[in-house]
This record gives sequence, structure tokens and C-alpha cells, in this order.
Amino acid sequence: MVPARFLITGMNGTVAPALADELRARGGTVVAWDRAAVSPDDDLAVERHIRATAPTALVHCGMGDPRWAEHLADCCGRIGVGFLFTSSVSVFGPHQTGPHDVGAVPEPCDDYGRYKLECERRVLVANPGACVVRLGWQIALRTDGNQMVEHFMRRQSEQGHIEVSTAWFQACSFLDDTARVLADLVARPSRGLHHLDGNPGWDMHRIVCALNRAMDAGWNVRPTEDLRMNNLMRDGRLPSSSIERRLGEG
Repeated sequence: MVPARFLITGMNGTVAPALADELRARGGTVVAWDRAAVSPDDDLAVERHIRATAPTALVHCGMGDPRWAEHLADCCGRIGVGFLFTSSVSVFGPHQTGPHDVGAVPEPCDDYGRYKLECERRVLVANPGACVVRLGWQIALRTDGNQMVEHFMRRQSEQGHIEVSTAWFQACSFLDDTARVLADLVARPSRGLHHLDGNPGWDMHRIVCALNRAMDAGWNVRPTEDLRMNNLMRDGRLPSSSIERRLGEG
């Protein structure tokens, strides 16, 4: 059997390197998209690169013009390469109350959410066989990267305490669980829109307190009710990625 080969954009980000590690652990080969070598704006070069790399699937985690996402999806559809785009819970505005299922209509309120929604729309029109996965806030039990623990570690350092709302319900999952589920999705072909959220319904105060205990971080965590928001997502088709299992309370 020929080993699976994956072309991944966004390798300087958070999710893509974790996914690459997971795919390599499963015996796959990972090729990182180098924008300096292959410009997202050069349509011919983009398609030539995909054909030359001959991946089993292309995973688009990188930021860029929505037209790049559209062109990648279109090329993969025509060539017969699997395509997965990582989107975000930010497509739902803070005025929308979750849990959101995949049929909920997004109403983004910021540029990032509008950008991700535009990419989703273009990808699914260009390639109806594409897979789009909306992700929540990522968690890793370390103090680097663009993820939840690093955010609260910095807040504790800057303020001497962490105020966090008991009325805030945030879509989130552990980064390695996210990588595992995404790897499962590219291993079989999957299509359409998916939600990946490991939060079974915990408020953010409970999550931060549990992270504080898990890391023995010594944070001074104070409950508030200042932020009232629920952007939880639900999708029973995906394997469990529950934070409850990881944080030792379930």
C-alpha cells in the first residue's frame, strides 16, 4: 500500500503542526505549503504544485485571501484530491445563542468571522465534495502558542488574577484531540460541514479552574458574570473529543 501523503497550509499556526504530527504518527508523509516558493496568488503555480506533490489530501489551515481557499478546493476537486478546510466557531456572532448545530445560520459580527464564512461558502461551491470543519478555542497544557492556556497564563502574569465568567460557554477542544479528529476525517473521505467542539457544557470559569488544577499553575481565578455568551457547537457524527475526560472530572 502506498503511504498517505498530505499537503498542509498554515504550518506556522496552531492546528496545522499538531495535525502534521498526528498524520506522521499514523505513517503518513506531510508536505508543508511554502508560500515563498508557491505564491497563493499564482493560480497556475498553485495547481502545478498540487499535481507535483500528488497528495492524498490537502488540508487548508492557513490564512489568506478567500480566493486562495476557493482555488485550492477547485483544483482538488478536479484532480481528485481530498480537501479539508478548517473554519471557526467565530462564524457565529456573540448575539447568537448555542449550542449551534450544523444547520444553524451563522451571523458573524467581526472581520475574522466574516472571512471564515466567506471561505466556507467559496470552498463548498467550488468543490461540493470538500470537508469544512468549524473549530473552537484550542487547548494545550503548555504555555506557548495561540491557545487557551497561554492566553490565561498571560492574563495572570499581567493582572495578578484571572476574572472569568460563569455565564460564558465557549466552544473548545484539546489540540491533540482536534488533530486526531481531523486526521480521521482526511483518512476516509468526508464531505460537507462539520462542528468539532469538545465542551459538553462547562462554563469558562469551571474550565479555567480545571486547567489551573491540571497544570498546578497557581492562578488566582475569580468568578464573574460580566460576559454572557454561548457559542457551543454540536455534531454527533464526530468521535468524542470531550474536555471532561481530559480534565479529570468525568
